[in-house]
Amino acid sequence: MCHTALRDPKFYVLLSQIDADRAAEVRAAGCSCGGVLHSARYPRKPRGGPLEYRQLDHTRLSFCCNRCRQRHTPRSVRYLGRRVYLGTVVLLASALRFALSGKRLHELCVRLCVPRSTLDRWRAWWNSHFPTTPFWQARRAEFMPPVCAPLPAGLLARFTVTDPFARLSQALRFLAPLSTVTEGR
Repeated sequence: MCHTALRDPKFYVLLSQIDADRAAEVRAAGCSCGGVLHSARYPRKPRGGPLEYRQLDHTRLSFCCNRCRQRHTPRSVRYLGRRVYLGTVVLLASALRFALSGKRLHELCVRLCVPRSTLDRWRAWWNSHFPTTPFWQARRAEFMPPVCAPLPAGLLARFTVTDPFARLSQALRFLAPLSTVTEGR
């Protein structure tokens, strides 16, 4: 997997556009109670990614129903749940963590400003908690033969688009349901 996406600000702009398109779909669908969804964005301070991107204004696209007041936060390819690091960083750094050791691992940690203990925690999440999530239990059958460990490198390898940015984008779209629990309530 090409790791140049971690440093390319244009890729993060593309991910922002994917999120905006999904948010527009959620807003157009409205609330299940029949109410209208109004913008209820909230600020995020993402870590990781290129410095140029981190310095921009970041908000998580979200909506609130004018009738029942329920929050509707669309799926995101930029954020992976409540983690403070960008989803791209969590995914690629975790995949690279398995292939690197020693000096190269230290360089990865310095470049991404991610402590090694955080990388190790992500590694444990991918290989112990993630396989037990209802999301993975329901979606793992889409991959035949089954995805082999270690995750997420084994998962990334299953997306076979030749363009590395498109491959990463596909993987992030696949994982997007993990970014929210309120879409589709």
